Amino acid sequence: LVRNTIGRVLAAREIKGLKRLAGVRGVPAHAFRVDAHAIAYRFVPGTPLGLVSESRKDAAFFRALEVLLDEVHARGVVHLDIPNPNNILMTAEGTPALIDLQSHLGTAGLPGAVRRWMERFDMAGVYKHWARHHPQSLDADRLAELVAMNRWRRLWFLRGYFGARKRCS
Repeated sequence: LVRNTIGRVLAAREIKGLKRLAGVRGVPAHAFRVDAHAIAYRFVPGTPLGLVSESRKDAAFFRALEVLLDEVHARGVVHLDIPNPNNILMTAEGTPALIDLQSHLGTAGLPGAVRRWMERFDMAGVYKHWARHHPQSLDADRLAELVAMNRWRRLWFLRGYFGARKRCS
């Protein structure tokens, strides 16, 4: 039941986002449907951010990640799962790559204020990692943006429904 309902929807969502971002360096290329339940794309060689040595997580990497996310936003996509370090890879060249677009949303039809807020929410995920791994290089404006968006993050309405809610025994 899940495979033929939610599974199909999630596969369709991710392929749609990947196709919209075709050609953006740092996003998986050549995405296609394998079948109704699965997608495939070119392998992105890299290490998840959480497994990268601290010495490699420098200001240049986070600035490049910021630029990559700006390119994603310019294509009318918000990732919405940037805070998860497994969705950010560091390539052998030290450049960022983004994977796992199941949570993405297209922003083309959204009101400008909503689109900008969602883009800020995404970017706050970059600043979260930056503050955690290379805080000395995070400037006051980026830090202020992180603090402002963290106030909203506590109100994120889906948080209590997916994974953060305690089970009753």
